[in-house]
Amino acid sequence: MKPKLKNFLIYRSSAGSGKTYTLVKEYLKLVLNDPDNFRSTLAVTFTNKAAEEMKSRIVSSLIKLSGGKDGDLEKTLRGEGVEGDISLKAGVILQKILHEYSYFSVTTIDSFFHKVIRSFARELKLQLGYNIELDLPAVLEKITDKLL
Repeated sequence: MKPKLKNFLIYRSSAGSGKTYTLVKEYLKLVLNDPDNFRSTLAVTFTNKAAEEMKSRIVSSLIKLSGGKDGDLEKTLRGEGVEGDISLKAGVILQKILHEYSYFSVTTIDSFFHKVIRSFARELKLQLGYNIELDLPAVLEKITDKLL
């Protein structure tokens, strides 16, 4: 039986092809259809720079939409299923993000997996001060030293 993944989307494309725009638009579609969705929507990118850029673009898009200053994006969102008063909803979401910023989750793959591992540290029987090594040569050297 195949697991059912609701609203799980993956976009793959080359540099400069509009990935960030597409991801921001998809994020906005989710939260504009239900303003509380920002608390349970996770956007994941590769680098801290990309995550910060995406957060910034989401917030700036919401600011523009709440002021009625981005007609093209609003038209696109309407064409892709967003209903109701987008300007009003964008303002509500901005307020929610401001007051509950820790739930505004745009992060890197590394940060996401670190958070998952921290959540399950006890079940994984990890020591309190565990380290995650991402440097393969260093890990191989430590393993070799312990083996010898």
